[in-house]
This record gives sequence, structure tokens and C-alpha cells, in this order.
Amino acid sequence: MVESVPEYSVIWRMMMSDNYLQLRKILFHGQTKESVLSFSSGINVICGASDTGKSFLAETLDFMLGGTELREITELAAYAEITLDFVTSDGRSWRLQRAVTGGNFKLTDLDEPDSEPIVLKQKYVRGKTDNISSFLLEQIGLPNKEILKSSTKATTQGLSFRNLARLALVQEDEIQHKGSPFWSGQFTTKTAELATVKLLLTGVDDSAVVAVSGDGVSNTSQIMLIDELIAELSIEIKDMGEERDDLASQLTRLEQSIESQRESLTAAQQQLEQLLQQRGLAFDERNKIQGRLDEISELLARFTLLNEHYVIDINRLKSIQECGLLFMHIDVIPCPHCGASPAHQHLEQICDGDVDSIITSATAEMQKTERLLAELNCTVRDLVSEKQRLEKQYIVHEEDYLRLDKAIRETIAPEVDSFRHSYAELIDERASVQQSIDLFSRLDRLESRKVALQSDTPVKKEKSAVQNGIPESVAHSLSLKISSILKDWHFPGACQVFFDKDTSDFVIDGKPRGSRGKGLRAITHAAVSVGLLEFCQENGLSHPGFLVLDSPLLAYYKPEGEDDVALQGTDLKEKFYDYLVKHHNEDSQILIIENPHPPQSMNKQITMTVFTGNPRVGRFGLL
Repeated sequence: MVESVPEYSVIWRMMMSDNYLQLRKILFHGQTKESVLSFSSGINVICGASDTGKSFLAETLDFMLGGTELREITELAAYAEITLDFVTSDGRSWRLQRAVTGGNFKLTDLDEPDSEPIVLKQKYVRGKTDNISSFLLEQIGLPNKEILKSSTKATTQGLSFRNLARLALVQEDEIQHKGSPFWSGQFTTKTAELATVKLLLTGVDDSAVVAVSGDGVSNTSQIMLIDELIAELSIEIKDMGEERDDLASQLTRLEQSIESQRESLTAAQQQLEQLLQQRGLAFDERNKIQGRLDEISELLARFTLLNEHYVIDINRLKSIQECGLLFMHIDVIPCPHCGASPAHQHLEQICDGDVDSIITSATAEMQKTERLLAELNCTVRDLVSEKQRLEKQYIVHEEDYLRLDKAIRETIAPEVDSFRHSYAELIDERASVQQSIDLFSRLDRLESRKVALQSDTPVKKEKSAVQNGIPESVAHSLSLKISSILKDWHFPGACQVFFDKDTSDFVIDGKPRGSRGKGLRAITHAAVSVGLLEFCQENGLSHPGFLVLDSPLLAYYKPEGEDDVALQGTDLKEKFYDYLVKHHNEDSQILIIENPHPPQSMNKQITMTVFTGNPRVGRFGLL
């Protein structure tokens, strides 16, 4: 059973599977030079001038995840090896190394510094684990899965990571392709490509499919083979010790428990987020007050020094005043040197200053300094009063912060972890019960096939011997998710979306997606890719976990037709980035490769790398 799509990103983050990848760094090694580009969780934007290696980055990522060869460009000649670092949801860090000319990979566990690299083969071999595809599939929880290869012959093939790569790495020529986002256009691979999408959307592979025998094989031989399979399945079912009806009842109860647990988890998570917000506010207020207290302490220290200077100046001026007054009271006598009487003495020739004016000046300066000192003391009193008031407020905010932090660490966070653990256990139990039910379904198909062979009646050939494609209920849920995304992006129209099984593509507002201009094909392809990622995460289903979109906003700078031109001047670009920033953070990773820069308001919420195409300004390009 596929869960309906939750409304808010916080819910699907809580339900997120533990099996996802995130890219961290790609490094080109040469004898004399290196070029590195780092990535982070959330939204990464690589933008800038044309012919700077932006699209080549997407090709290189595909090459480092198992692609056969890398396109030759002039700048690549200086490099010999490429390194790709990535992390898994369980926190482990890995490094892949590969020669630019192709071949096998070296894998290093970065959490084990002393470990030696091991070799992973580039070519996928069904049932083998020593290759890059098997390793990557193991990391995202899809090891040893089977997908339908031919619906008429009911044959299957082993799932390779290459089947998933085009769903996670959407290159420029594919994003504007007229065909389905789920289908490359090659009829020989259509069945397998749609089966891959079905596996992601349902979590169920095609290992239960029984191949239709060739005309040259006798019914007796086929019956004997089916009998062996029936016997093996019967033993497995017997050892399981469960009846089909009991399993169906268990599945129903589990669905109810999962829904109830999800509601509890949502409520607990919302409470946690509220407390985190309150704690953040208390933390900010506390730090703001502490900053002001530090300023006041610094001012008081400076004012103390200024006070000392004022006091020294006042004392000096008092001394001048007192000396002048004493000098004025000394009796005037004949000159002891020449005997001249006071009336005939030339005092100004010896003393340039008038004592009265000196005393007056000293008194005025002293009064001015005393006034400044009084103003300083008033300011100090105000600062001391403010400091005392702020210290009380600091204590209140500190107590609030400690109280909220304690509640989060000791009560709410453990409660959320408990709900998450219980939810994960229920999901695992549901998967186990579903697998057990699938055993009965497989047994039914084998027994029906045996009856048909025993009756010696040729099996009637139908248009498809095995049901192929995406189940209608799942396609409907995915269509609703894509519709919601397009509405949030302010895509023109009512954004009514449904999946057309005949074309394996979506119809938007009654118009096939592929019949629109290449710009609208690009943005709607991006919506499908983002919708697939979110659908898988919301429902605890496997997915590579990251998404690379090359030129999703093509209609803004290379419009084709009236549909594309209609987007000019709209806010779809702003809403596109706003949606991604709000819905994809530490639990998701989306790389956007574009020519135009994102809106400036997004700069602090994304990781942006600009290729200027100018060797004298910023970073020229990828290499």
C-alpha cells in the first residue's frame, strides 16, 4: 500500500528512509593542478556564463556513478583522475576514484583512515557484489532487486544503478526531451525503465514474475519445474507459520497503527519545532543583552579613565587659582636689585601675564571641567542603572533558555526519537508482512500456470502477459504531488495533472506535457523529478536521495513558442527556488545547473557557485 502524500515537508522528513545518498565533493587530479567543487545538503546552484563546464559537471557525476565514458573536452587533458566523495544517511562517508579514461573504481571508507581502497568493477553483473552498481544499490536499500525486462515473455533482469541514474541525474538534453521523464525513448528498454519507476514508487520489485516458457520446451518439463518452485514456496510458507487471512488482517492493523503513529510523530515534531523556535529566541535575546552589557562595561571603563583626567585637570586649575590669589596679596616693595620704587618698576618686562587674567581663565576652565565631570557622572549613573536592569533581564532569558533546552533534551527530543523508532519498526513490519503475502500471490500464479499446462491448452497471448507500468492508484498519488508542486511554483493554469499510461507521461490541464515548448517541458520535467524524490521520501521508499537538474528554467532565457514566452515576467523562477529552499534542507540534496543566477533573496539559503567565464574575476569554470 502506498501512503498518500503528506502536506508539509516536515512530515516527510520525519518519515525519511535511512537509505539515501548525498554528494559532498568532486575533485579533478592532475600532475600540476587540481580542481575541486564542494556540495552541501539542501539546494546547491551552479550558475554563470556558457561554456564554463556546468553541463560537463552533470556528465562527470554520471560518469562517477557508473557511466561508461566521459566526453572529451580540451580542459580535461590536464587531469588524470576524478574523485567523488559522498555520504549515506547513516552518516558514513565514502570516496570513489576513477581514471578520466574510464575503467574500474577504487572505493575508500573515509570513516576508517587506515583502510585500504578496494576495487569495484564498472560493469554490472547480476548476482555479483564486486561492482559499482551493486555497492550503490546496497547503500540505498535496493540490493538484489529484479525488474521486468519483457512483459510478453515475462522475463526479468537484475536492477542496476544505471537504471536509476537518469531519474536522479537529469541532463540538459533530457530535461527538454519531448518524451516521458520516465522513458529514454528506446523501445527496447521501455519495459525495464518503467519497471524501475514502479519499483521506486511501490517498493516492490518483479522477482515474483515467472517467465513464459519457450515453444520448444515440453509441458511436462515446465510442469516439473513449476512443481519444484511450488514445493519450495510451500515449504517457505509453512515455515512462516502464517495464514493468508491472518496476514491480511495484520496488514490492515499495521496500516492503522502506522497512520496513528504518524499523527503522533507529527504532533511531537511540531511541539519540538515550537520549543526549538522559543529556545532560539531566548538565545538571541540573551546574546543581544550580553552584547549590550559588554558595551556598557567597556564604556564604564573608558569613563573611569576620563573621570580621572577631569579630576586631575580640576586639581591643577585649583592650584593655579590658589597660587594667583597668594601672589596678589604679596606687598609691593622697592626692587631688591636696583632699588627702584614700585611706581618706577617695569613689571611687564619680566612677567608677560596679568595675574588677574590668569586667575580668571583658570577659574573659567575649572568651571567648564566641573560641568563636564557632572555630565559624565550623570551618564555613568544612567549606564549603571541600565546595566543593573539588563543584568536582571539576562538572568530571566538565561533561565528561559536553560528551561527550554532541558525540556528539549530530556523530554521532547527523546519522545520524538521514540516515535520515529516505533514508526520505523512499523514500516519494517509492514514490509515483512507484505513480503509474506506476496509469497501466497506468487504461489497462486504458479498453480494457475500449472493448471493451464496440465490442460494442454496454450496460454492465450495477450497484449501484455505481465502487467506492466505504474499502478493507477500510485500514478494518481504521484500526479497529485506533481500538481501541488506546480501550483506552489505558480505554473500557469489550474495545474490539473494525470498520468497517461499509453504515453507513460503526464497530461497537464488537458494538454500532453511533451507537446509544450521546450522551456515548459524542462520545468515540468523538473516538477516530475522533484515529485518522484519527495514521493519516495514521504513514503519511506528508496531513491538515490539526490537530484541533479540541468537547465530546468530554460524557458526564461531560451523561450520556444507562445507557452514559453508566457512565462516571461512571471514569478515562477522565484517561487521555484522558494519552494526548493523550504522543502529541501539537511535531509535532501538538489543540484541546480543554470545560466541565470537565482534570486538574490535566496543567496543566504543556498550553496551557490558562480562560473564567471572570466579568468580575472572569480572562478572561471569547472576546470
